[in-house]
Amino acid sequence: MEGRTCVVAGNGHSLTSIAPGRVLTGDAVMRTNNFFFERAFYLGRRVDLAYIAGDPRVVPFMFETLHRCRDQYEIGAWTSHNPKVIKAGMRRFRDLYRPMRFRDAAIERGVADLVARYQRKPMSGTYAVLAAHGLGARHILLAGMDLYTGGPRYPFTPGRHFQTLMAPGMAAMGPDKHLHNADLDRSIFEMLLARGDVRLERTTEQSALDDVLPLAPIRDGQAIEALPRPNPVNDWVDWAGPYPIALLKTLRRASALRRRLLGRPPTP
Repeated sequence: MEGRTCVVAGNGHSLTSIAPGRVLTGDAVMRTNNFFFERAFYLGRRVDLAYIAGDPRVVPFMFETLHRCRDQYEIGAWTSHNPKVIKAGMRRFRDLYRPMRFRDAAIERGVADLVARYQRKPMSGTYAVLAAHGLGARHILLAGMDLYTGGPRYPFTPGRHFQTLMAPGMAAMGPDKHLHNADLDRSIFEMLLARGDVRLERTTEQSALDDVLPLAPIRDGQAIEALPRPNPVNDWVDWAGPYPIALLKTLRRASALRRRLLGRPPTP
């Protein structure tokens, strides 16, 4: 990604309101997790790099759903920081896997120190920014990274599998506080800015990152335009290999019941 502007897009609702000219067709495009649920191709069909993370028990169904959408997206490669997620992705996308690396040891230590301070994990979009930085990007545009603030959580309505496995009513919830702290993600972006080897900008006004990142200017060139997407999927598939998603939901309910009986917090 050296020499190219890279747009790293999360799944926040602001993805639908990027002004024309802030993202151009020549920019490298990174997408995260369930981007294939979007109701339109908000950043076109080309995905230079997909960053996949999340619960390793759910991820096989995520990969299987993406595999069934491969005729709609041009997937160049994918990556992850989680070895269990990487293992799950090898079944369908072995040839497209690319290892995630930090640009240098200093940034890797800095992220580890911040994670230890906040006792939480960076959000997937933040890991994707770190991956783009590790690949040599000098100019990164952040899109659809709302840090679960504001209005709707996603630019799509999650299906029943998604709702059941992630949490009832998740589409209207804020951050998963037992996993994430938005201040951790802001601190990582501030650390990247302080290094001086990357330019970070946001792509929408009145975003959750107004206090951290400058607004990207409108640039000359061909703007990426949202394209219609007929019959988009909005849920994970019923099966991934030999395992039905119904089994995972049953195990998840049993685990939640056991934690409540024992008075334990939710499992990260």
